[in-house]
Amino acid sequence: MPSRTLRGAGFLIGVALAGFLDGILLHQVLQWHSLLSGLDGVAYQDLRFRMLADGLFHAVMYGVGLIGLGMLFMARRDLSVEGSGRTVIAAVFVGFGCWHLLDAVLNHWILGLHHIREGSPNWLVWDLAFFALGLALVAAGLWVGRPNQRLPGPPIGTGRAFCLAVLTTGTGIAAATPLTSGSNVTVVFSRTVPPAEVISAMAAIDGQLVWAAAEANIWTFAVPDRRAAWQLYGRGAVLVSGSMFGMGCFSSTPPDGIYPRSGPTSL
Repeated sequence: MPSRTLRGAGFLIGVALAGFLDGILLHQVLQWHSLLSGLDGVAYQDLRFRMLADGLFHAVMYGVGLIGLGMLFMARRDLSVEGSGRTVIAAVFVGFGCWHLLDAVLNHWILGLHHIREGSPNWLVWDLAFFALGLALVAAGLWVGRPNQRLPGPPIGTGRAFCLAVLTTGTGIAAATPLTSGSNVTVVFSRTVPPAEVISAMAAIDGQLVWAAAEANIWTFAVPDRRAAWQLYGRGAVLVSGSMFGMGCFSSTPPDGIYPRSGPTSL
């Protein structure tokens, strides 16, 4: 019989995958909300602060995922036991669903940190749909995990467990990898880097200025090759956007810049 460690590993991996889906899809791709978008106050609407909050959220999800992978490694001998595949899949479903339930109850309704569709007149409908999805996923996990429920295929095996670990870890790495085709890149420079050095760094990668918030040292460049933007880390940049959807989470709340956002501005 598969051990509790194996079940716990699948549960934590499910929680991590749900958190990544929330952060990548709802925060960055669809830009429906951010972690603290439901809170009032200047500090909570500050772009840097919101980016930091979302980054810390992803870091926590990475930690949860790594713990789950560690537990999966510890329980690797159980992967050859009959029913181990069903156990892992069921636990992942339950963990995935439990994250939706916890997020809806705690973050949406008790703390009010955000709602699924910020600004929507029917925000409660979206929150309830999110909660219902969590219930459905937990129910699916419990159904899959029934002792008399047999899934097709052999036990998960060590090789498949390794592939699952690589897939979970590689998803986050792939999300942070910039495309090579040219487009806008948003860069946060250290506050100690003067604007003249920022302009010099932009010229070094053949970039054009799109907009900027000089007081926060946040700049957006149009670049012919995103790979060249990685050079900015050696010129004082602390964050270079790598979203496959334009500016990603940067565009959810653009700062009041000293340059217009529409159309690149040549130097």
